Amino acid sequence: MTGFMHIGFGIVLTTLTNVYTSVFVIGEIPFLGGVSFIISGCLSIGAEKSPTECAVKGSQTMNIISAIFALLGIIAFIVDLNLNGLYRSSFNYYNYLVLLAGNGISVVLLIFTILEFCIAVATANFWCRATRLSSNEAMLIVPSTTQVDLAVPLADVPQPPSYSEVIYDPKEQPS
Repeated sequence: MTGFMHIGFGIVLTTLTNVYTSVFVIGEIPFLGGVSFIISGCLSIGAEKSPTECAVKGSQTMNIISAIFALLGIIAFIVDLNLNGLYRSSFNYYNYLVLLAGNGISVVLLIFTILEFCIAVATANFWCRATRLSSNEAMLIVPSTTQVDLAVPLADVPQPPSYSEVIYDPKEQPS
């Protein structure tokens, strides 16, 4: 999702370039980063579903590339906010609103880029640990777990009545 957000907001920032100077857009980071985020997410999902060695290493490599693009994006956003952060007296009201919109989009994308960096580094770290296991060790991937105490008996839950046991009375009106 962050990849699609980067591409979408990158298109919006491209339209604001007459007033808003963006290192982020000039470096094509929203498009390259967005595509790499999408690819690494798809490969991570594929590697989780069928954890073959090729899928795991491909996902690990793409997550490292995504982390690099995210780091470049964080630097570019900080530069963008420093370049465009101050109001210039030569601006009219329209240019000032465009500058505010560009800064707002940059802040939102900076937050998503930091999020993507954290996700990419954590996922690459997970896959790195998984590939370092020897062939005798097992790799267990559990996306979500719940702890169940089997020593505690389950309470008998009454079953709903079957259709033959339900009697319909046309005089009763549902309230």
